[in-house]
Amino acid sequence: MAKRLWYLVAYDVREPKRLRDVAKHLEGYGERLQYSVFRCRLTERELERLRWELTRKMAEEDDLLVVGLCARCGARVSQRQGDDRWKEPAETFKVV
Repeated sequence: MAKRLWYLVAYDVREPKRLRDVAKHLEGYGERLQYSVFRCRLTERELERLRWELTRKMAEEDDLLVVGLCARCGARVSQRQGDDRWKEPAETFKVV
């Protein structure tokens, strides 16, 4: 099983129709934290696919920022609510 890491995905899309399209697409990959910021838990392959899909939806004038967080960095993220949503989820099953 491929290792999943947390990624912060932020974007600036200048045209409203493309903006809605990019936001809706990202909702399928992660959770919205702010208006143009998502957190996604992805494998390396899923990340590359997401980047490819977004380059097809975005124009040259639009901006995309993807910040990868290692497991230690993800564990150190603090939120005002104080919950543990950024921690590594426990394995639900194990193949023997």
